[in-house]
Amino acid sequence: MAALMGLQHAFAMVGGLITVPFVIFKFTICFGCVELQQYAIAAALITSGICTWINVSKIAIPGTMRIFGRQMYLGTGILSVMGTSFTFLPIYEIAIQQQIDDGVEGTAAYGKMLGTSMLCGLLELGFSFMPLHWITIIFPPLVTSITVILIGVSLVGTGMKYWGGGVVCADMIWKEHDLVVGQDISFPPGPSPVCQNGDVFLSYGSPQFIGLGFSVIIFLVVIELFGSVFMK
Repeated sequence: MAALMGLQHAFAMVGGLITVPFVIFKFTICFGCVELQQYAIAAALITSGICTWINVSKIAIPGTMRIFGRQMYLGTGILSVMGTSFTFLPIYEIAIQQQIDDGVEGTAAYGKMLGTSMLCGLLELGFSFMPLHWITIIFPPLVTSITVILIGVSLVGTGMKYWGGGVVCADMIWKEHDLVVGQDISFPPGPSPVCQNGDVFLSYGSPQFIGLGFSVIIFLVVIELFGSVFMK
């Protein structure tokens, strides 16, 4: 059972590592640049592997006992995968799109965002050396909870868009449609394109897709209320 659940978790982790760079490069930077999208996915996986190895190893930092009065480590020593997060998705999409609108090339805008993330990482590195009670004072529960809520709200639009089913196919058709070429519109009004999902041909936003989304929500609520600990 542990091996089965571990394998399931591993597949979910790989999906999260791949999805974020794929969505950013495909829908924000270059829609038709397949090689560039593959490069971003490969870079995300390689970086995740290196960072995961460092985090799991928990390497002792020399001299920290003498300077800070406690031994500090590079990594947590906990078996966990380091990688990108969906919390980056709305921030990167908005910031990169704003730069593109200002005339910055897509890959250059992505590079600027990576540089910004690296600088912010140094700030987090500094926080890691601070005592825990200082962190609690700087980031009280009210601040952290509001931040998490805002991240969730920003992802609602993406979730609603994907609820329509066949969103990638629909976006490709709309971008190539004569009525919307050259317009700064992601999901314009108009006829819903018909896309193939396996052997199913349905239009974006069809009742079948909407009903499937509702059934998933209802199923999750039922599991949360009446399901066992294993099912949750």
